[in-house]
Amino acid sequence: MKNQEKSILVEMAESADEIFFVFDPKSQRFTYVNDAFEHFSRSNASELYTNPRLFLNLIHPDDRKLVISYFEQLLIEKVNTLFDFRILREDGVERWVRLKVYPILKDGKVNFLSGILEDDSTRKMGIFNMQSINAWKNSTLEILAHELTGPIGIVQELSKAVARKLPQDTAGEAHEWLAMISEICRRNLELVQTIIKKESLQTVDVKVNLERFELVSEVGQVIDIYLNSQLNAQRKFIFTHSDEELYASVDGMKYLQIVNNLLSNAVKFTKQGGTIKVHLESLEHTFLLTVADDGIGIPQHLQPLLFHKYTPAGRQGNDGQPSVGLGMWIIKNYVDMHHGKVWFESEENVGTKFLLNFRYR
Repeated sequence: MKNQEKSILVEMAESADEIFFVFDPKSQRFTYVNDAFEHFSRSNASELYTNPRLFLNLIHPDDRKLVISYFEQLLIEKVNTLFDFRILREDGVERWVRLKVYPILKDGKVNFLSGILEDDSTRKMGIFNMQSINAWKNSTLEILAHELTGPIGIVQELSKAVARKLPQDTAGEAHEWLAMISEICRRNLELVQTIIKKESLQTVDVKVNLERFELVSEVGQVIDIYLNSQLNAQRKFIFTHSDEELYASVDGMKYLQIVNNLLSNAVKFTKQGGTIKVHLESLEHTFLLTVADDGIGIPQHLQPLLFHKYTPAGRQGNDGQPSVGLGMWIIKNYVDMHHGKVWFESEENVGTKFLLNFRYR
């Protein structure tokens, strides 16, 4: 590259808001950092040349180990890498950042690491808000469906029962009105099913968008939606977790849809007064999500069909909720997209436990 072109690139980097850097992995030193580092970190850029650990110290303590593992993996794979994490400045301000690293190779070995670091807080907050709204929408839709289908189904059955009890010589109008009530109920139950089915199918084809995601608080918010509904008085929810915070690279919207589907399913098949337990466990390289209930369980002959689409395994709930036939199929699809595992343990009239294992990255 000509000197003029180099000077243009340097001038561009010096005027950029993003941090541009070049790092020598052999000497463990930065050979170039632009002035944006000072504005971003509230630290002197010249100090970074003499004390490279200043960058490491800037990383949030909870994310430090993860970032080191990213760099170690990058040196092995020798490919361009993009990842996000949090920094914690000396003034106590926490920010999300996105780091793009480009290894410079020589004779098949990493000679330098060049990269661009940008403030990603605004985008992250937008994603978090969107995930929360989407989780609220999905949970509310399930709860409304539960609250609507139960009473509508009861009205439908009562109208049929009254029609059977009426003497045959009763005025024909009475039978017509009862038949009309039953038909209106049937149509509304179908409408609820259609809305849920359409919403479920629309989300399946969306591609996976991996983001660094805090699991405990987000899962807790979904559970809170159920707790704040009328279901709170009918079933007990217990949420436990091995750590106060658990971070992983997952598609937040899909992960919360998995949680919502599992909770909705547990509510559907757990009798009033029953208990639903949710637990998040941090393992060495993965994390485990379990959702357990003391409901009616899954019959042995239906268990092999559970994750299939539109199968007999889709049953009516305890309160008469109809089955859409997609919930478990969607869960299996989303877990597979994350290269995770899902399985269950169930016994009739004892309960069911779903277990889902995901990698942190």
